[in-house]
Amino acid sequence: MPHLITNQDITGMTPLSHAASIGFLGGVQYLLEKASDCGYKMDLNGFFPIHTASKKGHIEVIEFFLKQYPDMSELLNQNGQNILHVAAVSGKAKAVAYMLKRDNLEMLINEKDNFGNTPLHLASKGRHPKVVSILTWDKRVSLKSLNNVGRTALDVAGDYSTVEFPSFREQLTRQALRYAGAPRAPRSTTSKNMPIMMPPLKLHSEDKYKDRVGTLFTLLLVATLVATVTFAASFTVPGGYNGSGGVATFLEKQMFQVFVICNTIAMYSAIAVVVTLIWAQLGDLNLVIAAFKFAVPIFGLALTMVSVAFMVGNYLVLRNLNWLAYLVLIIGSFVHLTLLILFSPLCFPSSLHHRFLRYVLYYPFCLLIKVTRSDTDDKKEE
Repeated sequence: MPHLITNQDITGMTPLSHAASIGFLGGVQYLLEKASDCGYKMDLNGFFPIHTASKKGHIEVIEFFLKQYPDMSELLNQNGQNILHVAAVSGKAKAVAYMLKRDNLEMLINEKDNFGNTPLHLASKGRHPKVVSILTWDKRVSLKSLNNVGRTALDVAGDYSTVEFPSFREQLTRQALRYAGAPRAPRSTTSKNMPIMMPPLKLHSEDKYKDRVGTLFTLLLVATLVATVTFAASFTVPGGYNGSGGVATFLEKQMFQVFVICNTIAMYSAIAVVVTLIWAQLGDLNLVIAAFKFAVPIFGLALTMVSVAFMVGNYLVLRNLNWLAYLVLIIGSFVHLTLLILFSPLCFPSSLHHRFLRYVLYYPFCLLIKVTRSDTDDKKEE
């Protein structure tokens, strides 16, 4: 029944489209051999089989299509998107990396769809930090390209963050663009298109931020506890006091001085967080948001200093037993180094003018994507 090969289902998909969708390379090879014209049949979603394979990230199927029919790279779906557009908007990082390595696909890199979006625009809009990072590392990718409403990729990445708390994927996406030096659109261009590109300003919803307000109360309690603990630690110092004069026994030790400095920073940071969160109880939701953004990094600093003070204090009281004292230092140092690697990419809000710094932060950035599972789109079909 050879006519079944060319039949389309209610969605307009042929058996070839289904084979491409599930990555069935043997089926794709057989069906193309029997009916090569099926490779040029569009389904009701406007996708050709090669677009379907790109959407799912099946590199072997894409490679076979391009090897047998090189002109398929020029096929566009109903939105005017090529295969690189489709892979980028779907978050298929491996497929995007594969296409960038093929010299005969270079014309796809900065091609625009019907809305003027390049693959970088679509990856930024879809909040796919890994895809955005791969694209921005390619020198051929234009970071300044404007879509039909005058927005760059960085503008698109920030669209949903003007009145809401940005998700972690949003933050990573914007960081990837900033590290590459991606600019925003000129004011004259954006103002010209303002009626089209700016949705009506939405007011903050009380219900939407109930969880955030609850988090503020939790931070307030923990910050108060940190302030209490550090206050107590300043009077019950490691090693106690020497005689009746109230002088610390380890006063001349460098590690003790580190302990005092870290404990002091932790206490005043915790107090700053407590004051900020009390200030946020005035009832203004915008004030709550501002307090949250200020308090979280300061609270992180307080916790870091507390943990360092704990590590150093343990070392001081265990220093006569070398193996245990050094074990405490090693464990503490490893934990702090891990946290530093994971969160250092988020500590550089602006573009990195020195390419060396970008190289330094590349691997921590990739690790952060993997740890936070921000690359799950690339694994859905594996």
